[in-house]
Amino acid sequence: MAEFRQVLSGIRARVEGTLAVSLIGLDGIAIDSINEQHVPLDVLGAEFGGFVKSIRPNAELDTGEVLQFSLVTEKYITFLSSVTPEYFILLVLRPDGNYGRARFELARAKVLLRDELI
Repeated sequence: MAEFRQVLSGIRARVEGTLAVSLIGLDGIAIDSINEQHVPLDVLGAEFGGFVKSIRPNAELDTGEVLQFSLVTEKYITFLSSVTPEYFILLVLRPDGNYGRARFELARAKVLLRDELI
């Protein structure tokens, strides 16, 4: 758990505009989270997890594994980024958050956490 918390804290510190960050399973259940702004991470995680399950590789879509999904709304920029096929990092930014840095840090976190989760 300490490793997870350390990686999530690093993302929060390095990505301007971060409101919340969480390591979640495909079922949407959080393994560890940092959520100082009371973002509804449990609801977002469950909804995004359901979406990822619905578009997982199948013959009709031929998309391959979901590596990253982003949703931009009036209130949030939200990323769901895979660490493994079963675990994801959910990152929620303010609308003026640093989108590019977020994507970089999520790619970096995948490398740092992958071995811990396999």
